Amino acid sequence: MNIGIYYFSGTGNNLAVARELSEELKGNVELIPIAKLQKEKSIQADFDVVGIVYPVWLHYIPPIVEEFLKKLTLSASYVFAIATYFTYPYNSLYDFNTLLEKRGNNLDSGFHIKMPGKYVLLYDLTASDEENESRFFEAKKKIKEIANIVKEKKRIGIEGQIGKDDKDILINHHKNTYKVAEKFWTSDRCDLCGQCEKVCPRDNIYIIGNKVLWKDNCDYCLACLHWCPQAAINNGLSPKCRRYHHPDVSITDIIEQK
Repeated sequence: MNIGIYYFSGTGNNLAVARELSEELKGNVELIPIAKLQKEKSIQADFDVVGIVYPVWLHYIPPIVEEFLKKLTLSASYVFAIATYFTYPYNSLYDFNTLLEKRGNNLDSGFHIKMPGKYVLLYDLTASDEENESRFFEAKKKIKEIANIVKEKKRIGIEGQIGKDDKDILINHHKNTYKVAEKFWTSDRCDLCGQCEKVCPRDNIYIIGNKVLWKDNCDYCLACLHWCPQAAINNGLSPKCRRYHHPDVSITDIIEQK
């Protein structure tokens, strides 16, 4: 069978998961970055099996992934998704499935994988190196389990239970009150190298003269902040926080998603 795995990744967690899953599945597996498809008006996924790997964003699905799902046409006999998260996965996979159902499809299986955090706008979520290594180890075990389920096309449904969720309040807070894109700034460590422009999946960053500027089409993936080689990009509490990106993913990998 041929398998297509679509993924969205800012700091590399989801790309690493997609890669490891591909290695476990072996055979005819294609990895497709969702960011590369965002200008397409419609997306036809011609695979026997389709998987989507994405991060839980403010209890929900990143806007770029939601847009992808609204354009996606599937003919696969088996569809699965993996939602990576730091604290709690919430109802993200159920919301994901609702979007698929509107396109005449549904999830055969939905999985959660706990990964290191990176949302340093409000909290220092990045754990110690030891805790991150523990999460990587547990993630690898979970990926092996998922691969076995996918190989056999087992329909296990969505992991976890659906419950009351205040995601709409959080999304509104961050989009309208906190206004993340407006609050990025660079310290005097910035050398205008342009890597922030290159890693941004939305082409939302540009440099004019000696200034780095952000437009208003920000997905809050924080790739710019975490991949800055000078740690010069800041927002919220980030000046006090560690930077993070997955150790097995390079900046070239992130740039080539677009």
